[in-house]
Parts: sequence; structure tokens; C-alpha cells
Amino acid sequence: MTLLCLRATHTVIIEQAKLVSKISLERPPSVRTNNRPFVADAAWMLPQFVVGPENESLRYLFDDANISNLVDLSPVVLYGEHEVGKTALAVTLAVKWSRLTKLRPLVFTTGHMLATDFAAAVEIDDLDSFRLKHRQCQLLVIDDLDQIDKAAASQQELVATLDALAESRRPVIVSINRLPSAIRGLSTALTSRLSAGFSIPLHKPSAASIRAIVEAAVTIVDSRLPADELAGFCERFDIKPLTAADVFKIVKIAAQNIDAAGQINLDVVKLLAQQLFSGDGPSLPRIAKIVARKMQVRLVDMRASTRQANIVRARGLAILLARKLTSNSLQQIGEFFGGRDHSTVIHAYRKTEKLVDTDSELASLLLEVQAEVLQH
Repeated sequence: MTLLCLRATHTVIIEQAKLVSKISLERPPSVRTNNRPFVADAAWMLPQFVVGPENESLRYLFDDANISNLVDLSPVVLYGEHEVGKTALAVTLAVKWSRLTKLRPLVFTTGHMLATDFAAAVEIDDLDSFRLKHRQCQLLVIDDLDQIDKAAASQQELVATLDALAESRRPVIVSINRLPSAIRGLSTALTSRLSAGFSIPLHKPSAASIRAIVEAAVTIVDSRLPADELAGFCERFDIKPLTAADVFKIVKIAAQNIDAAGQINLDVVKLLAQQLFSGDGPSLPRIAKIVARKMQVRLVDMRASTRQANIVRARGLAILLARKLTSNSLQQIGEFFGGRDHSTVIHAYRKTEKLVDTDSELASLLLEVQAEVLQH
């Protein structure tokens, strides 16, 4: 019976995999360098966007023939909740179009940047430069357009810009959190222009997509992680519907809590994920204070340059727990512990991790501190 169940499960996984394809994501240096507010790191956690049955329309949009003729679909409107991949897909679509057509320049902006730049142009009486930039480009990308909902004058200017681009057959790509018609602050004129093209809703990943996302994340984060076990965990996750970015964060949490045998405690992973998503996770000060109390050292010494053996031991344990139980970067942990650089933090983490395997007293302290930190 068990063998039959395993075979059935394997068959289901294979069938699900057939429903999934991937879009290689683009993030050109010009976007990273010149548009910092425009680029969210979460959008590019993985090098590919996993397309499951829930986002079937993307297969049509990203077909090379349709990308080449993007002007016939313009304006392309990608809409959906936060962190479903709208920004990364909008940038990728623009870059792929430019590569196929060999046309540029492209202009990347946001609703907020558009309104701010327009107001600045009005203030210095230089609308010509603003219009030259946005109407003479070969393709215009506007991310988070809903941020323009309270800027009536900017909306009116954008309507004229969209008309100018349509007349010169230059495509526009927009991302927005809902259909334009569902956003109260957008003018009827702007809504009608945006509704004249190809609108695609983006949904959070299905079970088939989640499995592919986990497999991709594991290869990046830590290949020792049990991908099947984590995929099942994410598929059953009942705290909130997961985005691809959420799945990646869960994989990172698992990697920070994997033991020497490659095993993970899913109860701990779930608790940490719940705290991360609720914004109620353990903080660096809380971890450091508990370690200092348990190991009977002063917190000020742990954060200073003191090299006494007992202080170094306590500091190492706090750094190990900070890496395991928080989403803080190496730089943030180093800054908290007296401005140490990331290489020093990594050294302390790895040294303490090895000690835990051979030092029963330290291993016991690790479990005690972890249990207290995770208590509410």
C-alpha cells in the first residue's frame, strides 16, 4: 500500500511539473544603478519566474512573436497583489522587447517618480524636458502606477503621454496593484487609456509552482535541504497564501536551521516564518540580552571589542542564534555587535556552529536560549 501511495505521489509531481514553465528574469545594470526606488530586491530573489497554470496568460505574453509586436498589445497592464512579481516581469518584458527589436532608449519610472518629476518640471517651467524624456523614448515602463492616484495634474499629463506614444506606435508597460477601473483615484480618461490594451492578472503560486520555486531556491541557498519536504511544507502552509518571495524566505529560514545531518525541524521553521511574516520575530537585542543573562556576561562587553574567552563564546552564540532565528543580514548583525564586518560575523558563526557539535554545555545553552527567544 505504501509503495502504491509513493508511486501515486510521484506521478502527481511529474504531472504538476508539466504544467510549469519558467521565464528568465532580466535586471540590467542601468535599472539597478539609476532607478533604486524602482527596483525591489525581492522581485529578483530567483533568476527565473515560475509560470504555473495560475498565470497561464504570461506564456502568451512572453512568446517572442508577441513580444516583438508588443505595440499591438499596448498598454500592457500587469496587476496583482504585492510581491507577485509585477516589477520583475515588467522590466524583463521591456528588456526582451528591446533585445528583439533592437530599439532603445527605454524609460523606467514609477507612479511616485512620475508625479514627483512632473511637479519639479512645472516648478522650474521645464515641461519640454519632461515630455521629451517620456514621449520620445521607444518604450515606457511605469511601475506601481497606483501611486499616482492623488495627483490629478500628473494623471492628465500621463493621458497626453499615452496618446502621444500610441500615435507614434511605441509600447507602454504598466504594473499596478488592481485593475485601473477598481482604483477610485484614477481619472476616467486615464482608466480608459489603460483599459484599451492587454491586461493580465498575476496570482500567487499554485502547488505546482511552489514545488518548482522550492527546488530552484534550494539549489541557490543550500543543496543539502530536503526539497520535497520543504515543498510539502510550503504547500500546506496555512498562515498566509505564499508568494514566490515568501517561499524563498522560508527556504532561507530552513537553511539557517539545518543540522549537521541535513535535517530540519519544520515546527521551528513554521514558527520563525510566522513571526517573520507577522513582523513579530525575535530581535537582535532580545537574543543578545538572553544570551548575556544565561552566560552571565555583560551585554556591553558582548558588543565591544573585548576578546576574553567567555565574552567571545557568548558573542559567538548570540551571532549563531541571530543567523538562525532572524532575517537580519550579516552586515546588520555585525553593526549590532560593535560594527564588525561581515567576514568577522561569518567566522564567529561557523566557529560556534562547529563548537556546538562537540561542546555539550554550549549545545544545551543553545537550546535553552532558542526556546526562551521563541516564547511570547
